[in-house]
Amino acid sequence: MNTLASHLINQRVIIRASDSGVHHGTLIAVEGTSVRLANSRRLWEWSTGGTGISLSEVAICGIDPKASMVTMVLPDLIVSGVCEIIPTHGMCDATIDGAGVHVP
Repeated sequence: MNTLASHLINQRVIIRASDSGVHHGTLIAVEGTSVRLANSRRLWEWSTGGTGISLSEVAICGIDPKASMVTMVLPDLIVSGVCEIIPTHGMCDATIDGAGVHVP
């Protein structure tokens, strides 16, 4: 299936979903407003460490792991209601992958 996001398959992305929030992982499939991610982590709360405030900056500069809340890795996740898919870059992937699991 050729979709608008087909070129992002097998790439690391950040997705924003209307009901489930923000996730970072490898995009496996897109079907309408649903996506399948592999090895994803939910960004419950994030800080860019002074490089910006939006997910656009997170996708480029990454997060400040000490000032962010990130969940454990889920091997497989299907998310519905996706309203944004943002390709990520090395610094983003490294900072999210390297963040510890937030424990309240």
